[in-house]
Amino acid sequence: MIQKKIKVAIQGGPASFHEVAAQQYFPEYEVKSMPCQSFRELCEVLHKSKADQAVMAVENTLAGSILPNYNLLHQYNLFVTGELWLPIEQNLMALPGQQLQDLRKVVSHPMALNQCTEFLTLQPQLQLQESHDTADSAKEIREKGLEGVAAIASKQAAALYGLEMLAENIEDRRDNFTRFLVVNRERPKEVGTANKATLLLQVSHDRSLADIFTQLSLHGIHTALIQTLPAIARSYAHYMVIELEGESSVNLQETIASLEPLVEYQQLLGLYHKTKYPEHPNPKKKVKTLQA
Repeated sequence: MIQKKIKVAIQGGPASFHEVAAQQYFPEYEVKSMPCQSFRELCEVLHKSKADQAVMAVENTLAGSILPNYNLLHQYNLFVTGELWLPIEQNLMALPGQQLQDLRKVVSHPMALNQCTEFLTLQPQLQLQESHDTADSAKEIREKGLEGVAAIASKQAAALYGLEMLAENIEDRRDNFTRFLVVNRERPKEVGTANKATLLLQVSHDRSLADIFTQLSLHGIHTALIQTLPAIARSYAHYMVIELEGESSVNLQETIASLEPLVEYQQLLGLYHKTKYPEHPNPKKKVKTLQA
């Protein structure tokens, strides 16, 4: 059976966690990943119709929210149509034949480095270097033959680029999950079973958050997230993002309409079906070091 094809913009390259998320969210498609070095480039690629959809990380259970990404959704007028929680397992890898004590530097995405603080603290000889992607860090080690340098990335990246695993599951906790949003250029005509919404607000000076929460309570809405966003360059407006969960799309849309008189500005960034939060595995795990 020939699968339908779909082009998905991702942050990072082949074997990145973004690519894994895209493949899991679209199992009925043959996914062609469109690698991007930054989240802004990802939005540009989707905005210019170079990709059909995009997958964008916005939250990690260990490292927190990636708040600037909500600003990007606003600036590019993109719309969220789905979400996915992906378990994240981080691994230390290097060119074959090296030992942990041979390494002097470890390279990875800053979020990955933040997720492995405990392991890295026990390796004081390692200089930390940030990169734009976990898998591309592994790729660079292979292509440049970098000895004494390790990457933190997925097992798929180690296999793809022929690197040797030196330590598995080095993340601080096993309940390490990243939430990815599925993003489109425009809002779909049908929202189906949507029970979650992402909303961007600018609160009026003569109103308080208490007024907003009163409306949410009256409509039986659960607030999954509410945070102030970083300021946008050349803008004096201060926005906050709020994620709402309700019993139906009708319930959510009625609630959002009731908030309009209470705010200076609002933009619906997404209306989609809430994904199930993954079960927590046993957080008391040991790092598996693969050396003699």
